[in-house]
Amino acid sequence: MSFYSTLRKYHKWPALVFTLFFLLFAISGVLMNHRQTIAHIDINRKYLPKNYQLKNWNLASVKGARTIYSDSIILYGGIGIWFTKGNFENWKPLMDGIPEGSDYRKIFDLEVTPNGILAATRFGLYWLGKGENHWVKLHLPQSDEFCTSIEVVESSIYITTRNSIYYSSAQTLQFTPIDLKAPLGSKKEISTFRLFWNIHSGEIFGIPGRLLADLVALVMIFLSITGIIYFLSPKIIKRYHEQFRFHKLKRTTRFSYKWHLKVGALATLLLVISGLTGTFLRPPFLLTIANSQIVLNNQKVSNSYYWNDKLRDIRYDSARKKFILATSDGIYHCTDFSEPLTKFPNQPPVSVMGINVLEPLDSVFYLVGSFSGLFRWNPDTGETFNYITGNLHRKENGLRKPLGENVVSGYAHISGLEYIFDYDKGMVALHHSEPAIPMPSTVADAFKFPLWNLAQEIHTGRIFSFILGDFYILVVPLTGIFLVVVVLSGFMMWYKRKYLN
Repeated sequence: MSFYSTLRKYHKWPALVFTLFFLLFAISGVLMNHRQTIAHIDINRKYLPKNYQLKNWNLASVKGARTIYSDSIILYGGIGIWFTKGNFENWKPLMDGIPEGSDYRKIFDLEVTPNGILAATRFGLYWLGKGENHWVKLHLPQSDEFCTSIEVVESSIYITTRNSIYYSSAQTLQFTPIDLKAPLGSKKEISTFRLFWNIHSGEIFGIPGRLLADLVALVMIFLSITGIIYFLSPKIIKRYHEQFRFHKLKRTTRFSYKWHLKVGALATLLLVISGLTGTFLRPPFLLTIANSQIVLNNQKVSNSYYWNDKLRDIRYDSARKKFILATSDGIYHCTDFSEPLTKFPNQPPVSVMGINVLEPLDSVFYLVGSFSGLFRWNPDTGETFNYITGNLHRKENGLRKPLGENVVSGYAHISGLEYIFDYDKGMVALHHSEPAIPMPSTVADAFKFPLWNLAQEIHTGRIFSFILGDFYILVVPLTGIFLVVVVLSGFMMWYKRKYLN
């Protein structure tokens, strides 16, 4: 077999097997790159596989709960904001004023003040005045509206977005950014995971980069379609040429062949980069980069650069007189925001998917929850216990599983009792035998699936778990690897024919 025939084999057959995945990942990638454009579009869950159906407050339905008045409770999270009395019989949505669409109404944090309620969402900060029933969006910079947490300290309100901390008095609700200091000795560095994600999505170059990523996806769609046409058309023409004339099909085939070669050759480098970076963003290859950092240079880093896209949660520790700040690369503290933040030397386990629970248990311990589990953590000593089993947590060396035994997406005190919200199991009682609160059909029916999240499920391969089970984690890496094989073999075939023959 000639070298060219070998290349043709490695180009043709993997392409035929993975073309559907190439198309799905390209289309879903474009959708993910334009989240706000599609935020109002929801998918009815009845059209999705069984593991996307709601049961017992699962699938990140609830992030937390707040008690208002004496007998009324608000549950918030992926479901939006729902209000009920203490008997849990009648549930009412409390979202008038927040744009329609489940993605708009996903609540990351909610705090009750004497004058009203604040809600943090992906697309802004909202205020519901006492006695009112219509939320009002508060002003934040348009480029920095992704609110992640709210903390009320006496008459002051602090909020975090993904990039910044803002401060306001409870009376004015006029938020001013705080110049959050980078830790002493900070280097200009980035996590390997974040670097690969920024390259894969195009965010590394801002809006032009995202448009370039869209173009790469469109090229992938074009190459997939033209490749299928070139594979099928000659067979159709050969088989049915006596019954039909195929002038248009022949022209389409010639066009497909010509431009498949040209576009594929020109886009080789971009397609290879997209395939390789995507491969490392999912297990098992993700485990090799999840905890690594890349130092870009040793120059002093600006505060805004250091904290960009890192902030997740904020708490004020009244016992220690400190602010506790959870970020994507660890938990920090400071007594005042005029000083540089300091990272706690001993960190609790937090999944690479991010922290979901940061609550003070008492004057010593904090409750820290994520997809790695739920832990009781002493910030002073670093002592950490599994909050569910009570066992002392032993730090794991080397590669760690991205998910724990309990995939914690929320936590709440309801009527004096503790509950966690497991992403898969839903509402689970902690340290008591009271049953979970039934999830009413009115809430479940209203919690539709955002189109963006559907695109994400496709792009990460999770959508295939109902067919493949746990082996779905191999879909993305195999697709990425074979994309590289198909593209490089196609480029070498083009180069050999054009320049070596």
